[in-house]
Amino acid sequence: MTTVQTRFFCLLRHVLPGTAPTAAEVAEWQLADWAAIYAMAARQGLQAVLWDVVARLPKEVMPPRELKLRWALNAEGIGLRYRKQLAVATELTAVWHAAGLQPFALKGFAFSRYYPIAEHRECGDFDCFLGAGRDKADEVAEAAGAEIERPVGYKHTHMRHRGVMIENHRFCVGIRGSRQTKAFERLLESLLAEVKQPECVEGTCIGIPPVMFNALFLNWHALTHFLLEGIRFRHIYDWACLVAAEQHRLDWDRFYAVCEQYHLRRFVDAMTAMAVRYCGVQITNPSVVTESPYADRILESIFYDDSAVYNRGKGRWWGRTKVLSNIFRYQWKYRDIYQKSYVGQMAKLVGGFLFDRSPKL
Repeated sequence: MTTVQTRFFCLLRHVLPGTAPTAAEVAEWQLADWAAIYAMAARQGLQAVLWDVVARLPKEVMPPRELKLRWALNAEGIGLRYRKQLAVATELTAVWHAAGLQPFALKGFAFSRYYPIAEHRECGDFDCFLGAGRDKADEVAEAAGAEIERPVGYKHTHMRHRGVMIENHRFCVGIRGSRQTKAFERLLESLLAEVKQPECVEGTCIGIPPVMFNALFLNWHALTHFLLEGIRFRHIYDWACLVAAEQHRLDWDRFYAVCEQYHLRRFVDAMTAMAVRYCGVQITNPSVVTESPYADRILESIFYDDSAVYNRGKGRWWGRTKVLSNIFRYQWKYRDIYQKSYVGQMAKLVGGFLFDRSPKL
């Protein structure tokens, strides 16, 4: 591990406990060190989260003034984007709720509630699940002024409302060309169907999925990204915050059984190990497995793999080609972590695109 990474994690381990390193721990950090940590925090999606620790440092060992101000302003900007997204999501979901629909948050607000400061979780789109009500929700949203991207995808609709991008999901996960992912989707939807009166984000109609759903969906979503385009450390931090808050409420025996069934177990154990080692999570439930022989390899991938696909402005077909290239280049992810053949997974991607364009459960 590099010096910059060591110091990055020195700060990160203090976020959840709400503490800060001592002056002696950071006294020797120079401008170049702080600049590298700042850049790393931005790349890993944790800039505002780490600012919470930096702001608690003794004044004499804080970063140089210019960098400190830039960091504080960027953290405030992340908070402003979060608050705008929440305001727009609150408005739109109220319209959906009035039309007899119950939206559930996917990621986003379902995970940020576990952060010490919710608005410091960096947000992209507002992802919500409407299931079979997706098409009706599209109509209602469009009537309320949302702009819908067409053609509409099978998995979700992209729409923009008051400057916020929204993904209105018909399915929680991508199900093309795979019996396994369709079975996992049915499981997730059954967990939501069990909720008779959902807990909602405070002051909104945005339903919060049950703990089992969030734990499974978080890890499936992170694993999918890890296999196809890599992940950032924010994915691990999401899991760290959830585990810290819910370790005594989650049914770990059932959770691990599902993870074994859907080839999630090695990835989950590595995620938990990293949460404990690098995020300051204190595990007091003996049912939680906190060690993994794969954590170091996944950590190395997070910091060094050149596997990013989306948001690079290179076009849809470049992205599809890059995904296939990643599968071939990082075969170890399938062999060691997912425990499946990379050839089979590549075939499912291509076959699903060609022969299962409009999949159904």
